[in-house]
Amino acid sequence: MTKNSEKLPAALQQLDAETAEGLRDLAENNPELLRETLSDLGYLPTVNQESQAAEKAAKLPDAQRRLVDALQEMGSPRTAEEVVDLIQHEFPEIVDEFQSAKHRPWMSTQLNELVERGLIGRFRDGRTVRYTFKPTEAVRHWALHNNRFVEDLERGAARDIADDTGMPVRTVREAIDEITAESD
Repeated sequence: MTKNSEKLPAALQQLDAETAEGLRDLAENNPELLRETLSDLGYLPTVNQESQAAEKAAKLPDAQRRLVDALQEMGSPRTAEEVVDLIQHEFPEIVDEFQSAKHRPWMSTQLNELVERGLIGRFRDGRTVRYTFKPTEAVRHWALHNNRFVEDLERGAARDIADDTGMPVRTVREAIDEITAESD
């Protein structure tokens, strides 16, 4: 048993009945939030981000896997329409294979699914939604557009950023951790 996993049983024994009931309720109704909270508090080990991203990418449909590969060349943040243009001009083989790739609604759906999986980032620039190849870049842009210093972001801000960007809270927390590690 690891040091972190040894702390959990000891912590659970110290809970009052009301808190224990609340945790049981959370486990039944929102296990992802419970997992995130326990991880944040150090009771669960963190998963290697690179292996987690590789695992997520391996489970992608072929069209999304090809898009992720193409988006590595994306450079600056782009709208779904700009991604369509990029794919048509730089990766015509994707359009040849997936005819829907030349249509913004299809592309938006694919990009949003990649965001939900935590593989790419998204943020709002006014009324415009922009996508980034890395979630960390989306968090940086979010901070810029919200007059925040990226170095000052704390993991506690992750839920607000996630609500604002539509990225998963776990992805935002990992991005904040990565940004924080870079500034240390």
